[in-house]
Amino acid sequence: MIVRFELKPGEVLSEKTTAELFRVSRTPVREALMRLAEHGMVTIAPQFGTFVAAIDPDEVRQAQFMREHLEVAVARRLSGVADLDLTPAWELVRRQRAMVPTTDVVGFTALDDAMHAWLFDTAGMDRVWAAIHAKKAHLDRIRFLHVPEPGKSEEVAEQHTRILEAIAAGDADLTERNVREHVSGSLVYLERLMVDRPELFQRPKLSRVRATAEEEGSSADAVTRGPRRSGTGQRRHMT
Repeated sequence: MIVRFELKPGEVLSEKTTAELFRVSRTPVREALMRLAEHGMVTIAPQFGTFVAAIDPDEVRQAQFMREHLEVAVARRLSGVADLDLTPAWELVRRQRAMVPTTDVVGFTALDDAMHAWLFDTAGMDRVWAAIHAKKAHLDRIRFLHVPEPGKSEEVAEQHTRILEAIAAGDADLTERNVREHVSGSLVYLERLMVDRPELFQRPKLSRVRATAEEEGSSADAVTRGPRRSGTGQRRHMT
């Protein structure tokens, strides 16, 4: 929900309402929020509340750096494999192209990830992809904003096509150029987004968040001290 911008930066996360939404107790919600905080996806401010974190440009750049350098190495390795069966990858590209006319950003992005996962898996580097996947949440937030833009999904499918064609041709240098062009697009978009939508990168003022803290206090307080009762003032919850 955070990565897909169903929850936007600065929105308050109510432990109580989230538990009701997923029909679970507050304990797993509290634990999930703590894990999200470790990944920089939410901010837990004692005495104020828990809210969706702003996009961290440095996290985006570092994830993109890791992905680009590792994926280039993987793609170059594959370009040197004789008679490599690219059929599964071509099928993913075909499905991506079929999805271009739709507005299914989630499905299209899943196919994009599947394509890159296939490259790593085929090169025997599936655990490397798993490490990248675990670090690219902020990068994925940029992708979910970028893909819906006019022409972007067509561009992604075409770039995948050029990468596979270069691998099939055994041209390592062309493969590298195509991979770098493909994965660098997010950084270009990031710089534009920071100018056009600066609110996505700004931490909300804590004074504004205080009024929306849930009844038992912040999640951090709940973890360290357990639930506590507070006053009866009106509070807003995530819907």
